[in-house]
Amino acid sequence: MGTAMLVGRRREIAVLTGLLDRTPPRSEVLLILGDPGIGKSSLLNEAESQGRDRGFRILRLVGVEAEAGFPFAGLHQMVRPVLDRVSLLPRNESDALSAAFGLAEGPPPEPFLISMAVVNLLAAVAEDEPVLVLADDVQWLDPQSHEVLTFVARRVTGAVVIIAVMRTGHTGPFLNARFPQLDVGGVDDDAAARILADHAPGLGPAEWRRIRDEARGNPLALRELPVAMTALRPGGGARLVADAGLRPLSLSDRLEHAFAGRGAELPSATRDALLVTAVDPTDELTEIIAAVSVLRSDEVTPEVFAPAQAVGLVTVRDGRVAFLHPLMRSGVLQAETLARHQSAHSALADVMADPYRRTWHRAQSIVGPDDRIADDLEANAAQALRRGAVIAAITDLERSAQLTSWSARRGHRLLMAAEHAFGLGRGDMVNALLQSAARTDLTDLDRARMEWLREIFDDGIPGDAVRVSELCDIALRSAAAADADLALNLLLGAALRCWWADTGPAARERVADCVDQLPEAADDPRCVATLAVAEPVLRARQVMDALNAADPGDDADVLRVLGMAAHAVGHEALAAELLVHSEMTLREQGRLGLLSQVLSMQVMIHLVLGDLVRAAAAAEEGERLAVETGQPVWRTGTLVCDSVLKALLGDTQEALRLSAEAEMEAARRLLNDLLSCVQLARGAAYLAEGRNRDAYRMLRRAFDPEDPSFHQRERFTSLMFLADAAVRAGHREDARTVVADLELLAQETPSPILHVHLSYARAVLAADEDAEDFYLAALRKDLSSWPYARAKIELAYGSWSRRLGRLDQARSLLLSAQSAFDRIGALPWGDEARLELRAAGAPLVWPDACAARFAQITELAALRLTDDEIAQQLSLPTAVVTMYRGGT
Repeated sequence: MGTAMLVGRRREIAVLTGLLDRTPPRSEVLLILGDPGIGKSSLLNEAESQGRDRGFRILRLVGVEAEAGFPFAGLHQMVRPVLDRVSLLPRNESDALSAAFGLAEGPPPEPFLISMAVVNLLAAVAEDEPVLVLADDVQWLDPQSHEVLTFVARRVTGAVVIIAVMRTGHTGPFLNARFPQLDVGGVDDDAAARILADHAPGLGPAEWRRIRDEARGNPLALRELPVAMTALRPGGGARLVADAGLRPLSLSDRLEHAFAGRGAELPSATRDALLVTAVDPTDELTEIIAAVSVLRSDEVTPEVFAPAQAVGLVTVRDGRVAFLHPLMRSGVLQAETLARHQSAHSALADVMADPYRRTWHRAQSIVGPDDRIADDLEANAAQALRRGAVIAAITDLERSAQLTSWSARRGHRLLMAAEHAFGLGRGDMVNALLQSAARTDLTDLDRARMEWLREIFDDGIPGDAVRVSELCDIALRSAAAADADLALNLLLGAALRCWWADTGPAARERVADCVDQLPEAADDPRCVATLAVAEPVLRARQVMDALNAADPGDDADVLRVLGMAAHAVGHEALAAELLVHSEMTLREQGRLGLLSQVLSMQVMIHLVLGDLVRAAAAAEEGERLAVETGQPVWRTGTLVCDSVLKALLGDTQEALRLSAEAEMEAARRLLNDLLSCVQLARGAAYLAEGRNRDAYRMLRRAFDPEDPSFHQRERFTSLMFLADAAVRAGHREDARTVVADLELLAQETPSPILHVHLSYARAVLAADEDAEDFYLAALRKDLSSWPYARAKIELAYGSWSRRLGRLDQARSLLLSAQSAFDRIGALPWGDEARLELRAAGAPLVWPDACAARFAQITELAALRLTDDEIAQQLSLPTAVVTMYRGGT
């Protein structure tokens, strides 16, 4: 069949040759996409042949529809030939891979660690010989293997080529990753004629045209349709039956019918053997023969497959049975009744030694309910979790629920599955499972658990104080039922609603009061985080006292939750310390989903403190991981922070683009927290461009309680920029009213970020006769953890000194500020310091970061553009352009 499928495939074969002919071999990924029977698998066989000729180590895996319930089945196919190299991996990765395959006991491995283990395993093999991974029918891989293959294809380096095949009409991670794609269509008329001449000789012109119209260039159809249509005539014959009544069926359906018809004439024992082979995810001959013997209550031998081999349905070789094409398997299954399917599964269960697979086949052999099998399936789920196969565990629990007779128990199992789906960030799964659970008779605690799960993916519905109160009521009932863990989860969910969107002071106070009613849980970090995100101003002192007394140890979750609390109350230096340690531990454990959240929180923290390099790294990786792990809300949050970063780096156009993109999602849900950050990004970008009035207008929105961008804590981060914009745009008096309101808050909260920003705003907005005392007071603060804020204070104080003619003092302050901004990477503020230094008569220092801007300005100046025109093109103040022109 393979030779026929490659007729007329010069273009496709040339693409494969180009991939494999690289000298030296390098990492490549190709997705071959096409209809069933179009010849995709034959192209894989061609790639294997070429790869062997070129010295590649071949690793193959094939997706089998019936195998999708067995975790890591496809991955095990791929790495089985090189498992002897696992000892070369780091211990945590080798342990994770061994646990995934059930080869070793240990804690449940994280999916990230399993994936990284495969990446490094392939890299280790590729150091000795190039590796060619061939993945057939990726759409039918078990979900775990599908995810790992996609991850590996994104990350693998070195001499590793991955060629994968998928059917059109299917979706999944590998297709969504947008790897280079080769679309395979039908062969042309000349190639079709050659295939028909080889496999259906004697056809006349009319018959040839009919086959061509039906097959549409599909090589498998060109082989099989003549046989199938001819067989419809009594006594066969060489001529085609007109119309044949097949037009309503798709081409795949026709081929499946053709293969089913080919099997219908086989002996009864052979049909039984084909059915067992079709429902058995493995292809082991011994297992299949044993199950057929049970099904027939009679001993059979491998010769039972001889008739099926004779008509080209299967091959039996090296102790394995394989259908020659996946449509043959599905054709056999469609030709049999549900009762026959169940009997085949029951026979396989009777001969299984592996408890996991035995239970799976038992579950497929009945309609239900059956509580014993349901219990066994729940045990299967626990085993899948120990192997890191979360999706398999969810599937097992769903099927277990279907077979459970007691309604409350059925609902509990569905909620267990929903919790695991939440851990994957799969909101679609969570919602579907919760809908099913809602139709059962849940216990009070499970109803509370369902409310928490519903809440997880709905944080931030604006102004919903009623919902916050409901969650508090449920939390207190859960605590009364001795489930403090669930109560704390519910309260943290309620608090997050208060953080993301404005639910009003009464709702915030209610959440905090509920935490006070759980004194036995006071030491739990979730209590601290709940108080922090619900009442970041009024409870800041209590939260900071708790943070200072806490000993988080090395627990990544405790570090993450306490880091969230520290950030919420504005203790950014402590938040950075806690989250960096959490990040390190999460990396070691391979917990990719939580790692993306920690990175997202770190972006703004590093920005505020003045570590733009770490902020940029966190933004890039955090956004990528949020996409890879399916967490759109965290991706939007990272995008907002990245827009602020771009503004501080001087890439104002990108800052405005990113902020507009983030605002679409934030505004749709009226997420005040993110909208406040959007205005900060725009304000900082407009300040860098010299658009001071626009900057003030944007930043002022974050301090207006009637504006959707108002956030009681997030506004503190914008205060320094608001003061700058106010002075430059002539809104000093209005800004002073904002500062006066925040001065009152500062008497209640020790929030470091508020006090640092207030010290700056007081000085910048003060009258000249009062300003110096405020500047000196600001610089007397411990700013060792706030290099960006210190540089801003020095810049403003130096500018003030220069205007008053204190040039020596001005130069000292401005040089220190310029050095800090250049070191941080905040180019717009470094340029502002240089402008002031030039006005103070000091020589200018140009760091390497200025090289790109010099090149841009020089190139545009060569086109005879004026300074104003260059400034407009580059979104810079004209004075900055003039300064650069003078420095060239």
